[in-house]
Amino acid sequence: MKFGEGVSTRLGVLLAASFAVLAAGCADLPELPEGARPSAAPSHPPYAATPADYKAVQDLLTRRAGAALKGDEAGFLATVDRRDQKLVDQQQTIFTNLQQLPMKSLAYEVEETEHTPDEVRNDGVLFAPKVVEVARLEEAHRAPVASSTDMTFVRHDGGWVIGRDRAAPTERYSRPWFGGPVTAATGRSVVVVTEREGPTEAAELLDRVTTARAEIKEDLRSVWRGEAGETPLIVDATFNGQPPGGTFEGDDGAAAVTYWVDAVGPPRSDMSSLAGAVIKDNPTATNRLATDDRTLRHELSHVYGPALVPTWVNEGLAEYLSGCASNICGEDEQRDKLLAHERAIPGDDEWGEDGSIDYAISHAAVSWLIEENGGLKKFLEFCNDFFLHKPGGREDFHDGTGKALRASYGLTERDLIEGTWGWFEDLPTG
Repeated sequence: MKFGEGVSTRLGVLLAASFAVLAAGCADLPELPEGARPSAAPSHPPYAATPADYKAVQDLLTRRAGAALKGDEAGFLATVDRRDQKLVDQQQTIFTNLQQLPMKSLAYEVEETEHTPDEVRNDGVLFAPKVVEVARLEEAHRAPVASSTDMTFVRHDGGWVIGRDRAAPTERYSRPWFGGPVTAATGRSVVVVTEREGPTEAAELLDRVTTARAEIKEDLRSVWRGEAGETPLIVDATFNGQPPGGTFEGDDGAAAVTYWVDAVGPPRSDMSSLAGAVIKDNPTATNRLATDDRTLRHELSHVYGPALVPTWVNEGLAEYLSGCASNICGEDEQRDKLLAHERAIPGDDEWGEDGSIDYAISHAAVSWLIEENGGLKKFLEFCNDFFLHKPGGREDFHDGTGKALRASYGLTERDLIEGTWGWFEDLPTG
């Protein structure tokens, strides 16, 4: 490397000064300017938790939950380490989000199981018991829902406070209040949550959800679902939370996902063991739920549509009911690729491997059955009876496709495949 003119002289002076300091042995090093001093690592001495510590943390979190429900921000923030401004800012946002939502109950359960503490930014012994958050939203849950947390506590001024609060990486994770700022709107058996600075106000999205839900429910009124009454629902169009693992990964990740959350407490029936349904936006898909009625209708079809059917039926029906113009959901853009694709209906175990192609095949198969073979009512009868035809001991509902087609339509799987690709051939070529 070639140094610029004058640099070698300055470098020699610096080296000489350095050798002089080393030669001095005990000579003091010069003071660093204010703000340039490296910060010392926080001290966290080893600690063995006692039963009293578990009780102290449980009492702390009981106060936290009570403060959240009463709208007491000072009481809520008193449970966190105020020495950490970044943590305080995070917790203020969580508190504000909780005030936006119709919280019917909130509690924390501390279990006598200890995890490895996370790093915190301030001195003090650390403690990381297992903490489960138990919350219920009015209109969105028929019972409380338990969610794992990832909290580390630090002892400060003689007591425990929260030193770190992170999202626990679990499946079916629905805590729309944990993360960035949100707004919410509540309707009958539905809570809509949107980004505070997002493209759509929560009240506007609630109106669209209400309209779309009524239309989808009417279309699917004959579907047997084994549930009386309305399904409690959260429509989460935020970047917060985490849906079932892998749902949004890769280039072909879903625009949104629908899943169910388990209820806490003894179930009165199979369905009441579920607290409600969640429709969750893909954070990387630019708020599709908030801006795209097709995506919203597709996901609502999963809430009210048939369950005991193959994936191609489930997803194909959702695409059909999503409101694509002339039953085209972008398949016309892939017409040549679809016509050249292997002519087969994807089974449950392989569905999704081809991403949008699998959606297109499923949509075409369902569209052909409905439009050319008896209409939506007959198709839903086919769906209601499908579980009768799944071979015993087999988990893949697709294994019953041939038998179900013969029973309901008098068709074979080969007929379905030919009809599906005939539908593709009729797509526009331009």
